[in-house]
Amino acid sequence: MNEVRIATRRSVLALAQAGRVADLLTAAHPGLSVRLVPVETTGDRDREGAIADLIEMGAFVRSVQEQVVDGTADFAVHSLKDLPVVGPDELVLAAFPERGSPWDVLVGSSLDGLPPGSVVGTGSPRRVAQLMEVRPDLTTKELRGNVDTRLRKVAERQVDAAVLAEAGLDRLRKSELIAQRFDASQMVPAPGQGALAVEARRGSAAAELAATIDDGSLRTLLRAERLLLSETGAGCRSALGALASWAGARIKLETFVADERGGRRAVVFGETPEAVVAEARKEMGI
Repeated sequence: MNEVRIATRRSVLALAQAGRVADLLTAAHPGLSVRLVPVETTGDRDREGAIADLIEMGAFVRSVQEQVVDGTADFAVHSLKDLPVVGPDELVLAAFPERGSPWDVLVGSSLDGLPPGSVVGTGSPRRVAQLMEVRPDLTTKELRGNVDTRLRKVAERQVDAAVLAEAGLDRLRKSELIAQRFDASQMVPAPGQGALAVEARRGSAAAELAATIDDGSLRTLLRAERLLLSETGAGCRSALGALASWAGARIKLETFVADERGGRRAVVFGETPEAVVAEARKEMGI
């Protein structure tokens, strides 16, 4: 292949992520020409629906995937945390090229700087549940829009602070706005948070090309996180967090879930994604 086309959302962050994948592809294959195919998604047009519901429906990825299914593009690039565990049969997750910071962060103020009753912007049940554990005196508000829009709403004091993904701020070169980074004891990230995912048509030359920038070690960790998501039937409307890392030759999985039984955390270890997920489900009773 001499030229490839990458479908992506039109947001500044999505374009930056697609551009990063383009750079990795051209570095691995000198002389390759890459063209971006920006797409407006249903989620981008819907200004009223809850973010968690839209993500679970695939509203931010389906239109992008369709470009690959119908042959308009060779690849689709996504933030993995936005990608439902079940996708079109025609597509395969051909590459997980890299993961930025997986952590959630606060912009606008640190936790200690927020007076009781302060309003924190986030539409994620996972973030709300964990935020309420550390600061039950705060209130939360759904915050719509891309990263720049959310930052503007904080600057205009529509909310006192907002929870965002550190990876997005890093990729937009806005990490100086971070007031506090949460660790896993405070806020376990969403499965796949910070990771880039490249989809291609199953069995295609594009899938083979994308495989050359896949990080196999990272793929194993992300499989553990998404396997927990899949086996529990949890989605973005559920308060589920999972972060896998390597502990020597074993997988360490830090998890959080909140349901009618309350919030529960666990740190488990296993030799394989299947083993560590089984241990996490046993430990948390899910």
